[in-house]
Amino acid sequence: MTEYVVLLLGDAERWWDLSEEERAAGYEAHETFTARLVERGHRVTGGAELHRASQARTIAPNATTVTDGPWAETREQVGGFYLVETDDLDDLLDCCLVLAATGDAVEVRRCVTAEERAS
Repeated sequence: MTEYVVLLLGDAERWWDLSEEERAAGYEAHETFTARLVERGHRVTGGAELHRASQARTIAPNATTVTDGPWAETREQVGGFYLVETDDLDDLLDCCLVLAATGDAVEVRRCVTAEERAS
């Protein structure tokens, strides 16, 4: 099976401003997504919801210091991720439509394997 990362990209602070009902609907969409993955033979191997982007610490390329928060010019931030193993990328992408319906962008990228690193 090939491993992919499913990145959830959206407004850095929108999630935190939602009502309890809106947030519950968002969590329900994620439960639907993971259940659909399992039903269709994909395997979730990891993932997490991330805290506010404003709590991030950033190190710029070649920097010698750490700054608070995300890149100032970036509105969209990674809000969470899933690691998924699958042999059917097209079906994984179809499942990801559930997440995109919540209003966030979804990026799916193949992970580099140990064999690829060695070559």
